[in-house]
Amino acid sequence: MIVDVRNLQVKVKIDEREIKKCAAAVLEAMGERGSELSILLVSDSRIRGMNRKYRDRDSRTDVLAFSMRSGKGVSKDSPILGDVVVSVETAKREAVKRKIQVKKEICLYVIHGILHLLGYDDQAPADRKKMKAKEERLLKTI
Repeated sequence: MIVDVRNLQVKVKIDEREIKKCAAAVLEAMGERGSELSILLVSDSRIRGMNRKYRDRDSRTDVLAFSMRSGKGVSKDSPILGDVVVSVETAKREAVKRKIQVKKEICLYVIHGILHLLGYDDQAPADRKKMKAKEERLLKTI
């Protein structure tokens, strides 16, 4: 498995190895041993720009996921899973509110993004409940 982590923000000090370890554990638990994943750690302004450009929503968000296994003409068996983009600033704010470590909040966002890449959805209440339960189980395994 290949996990590439790029820290494109400078406001919060991040140990990229911790993020990589989290993602690798999630991929392993989900049976994605041969997958390739890219994780971008960004600022609120950068994720807002991406959200506007790719989702037509002019607001910041915590995480975006861009699948390389969905869409026309794309192989579902591709080893390239996709990209997860995490707003580190949002993670820091939420971690302070929840009184947890920033790295744990970022790991939760990485889990959420990976689940989206694997086809999980959180639009309908029942789907959101299922996805949240899966996130909690995965977080406990890390």
